[in-house]
Amino acid sequence: REIARPWIRGRQPAGVGPRAHIKNGSPRGEQQVPTLCERKVKRIAVIGPTGAGKSWLAGQLGEKLRLRVLHLDTLYWKPGWVRTPHEEWLATQRRELAEESWIVEAQYDDMLPDWIDSADTIVFLDVSPLQCFWRVSRRRLDSQPATGAPAGSEPGPVHGALRKFVRNQWEYRRKVRPELKADLARRRNGQRVVVLRSETDLRNFLSAA
Repeated sequence: REIARPWIRGRQPAGVGPRAHIKNGSPRGEQQVPTLCERKVKRIAVIGPTGAGKSWLAGQLGEKLRLRVLHLDTLYWKPGWVRTPHEEWLATQRRELAEESWIVEAQYDDMLPDWIDSADTIVFLDVSPLQCFWRVSRRRLDSQPATGAPAGSEPGPVHGALRKFVRNQWEYRRKVRPELKADLARRRNGQRVVVLRSETDLRNFLSAA
């Protein structure tokens, strides 16, 4: 996508923290179930790689918290897999950003930095490539359309989809994930960062939300 990522300056930290933790106010070694009940949340950004479960989690949170869910892929792709023109896409994102409350889900490098800056809660699905592959494969075998697929579109050949998935995961692990972790590590000003690394983490988080 033709969306510039924020420039990350200096060395990147080793990581964001232990599995299933909340960065804001949580000791690094403490194991706990993250919850959103302790504070009023109005803007949530759900981020992670392809196949991490972002769309599913965002939808579940939207139902529980009664917040509108925005799937950026759905906004971006027009029928026939036609890309939204760059300036139009920027304007669309900024218009949606101006709303009082939302849950947005996308891969980090597919969204304007303003989404992360404006969120009061950031949920990072830091799952393994194997977990992502299992999710994508299950969706394909169940003939479920990918979230964001334009109306009337047909899935491409399996071998082509596999090549695209592997390329996406490689690029994400090599470049996007380190930038994302560095960005989250320096977040302050009351923003809450929740890191989930497994299916169990996701379900425990939802049950406590």
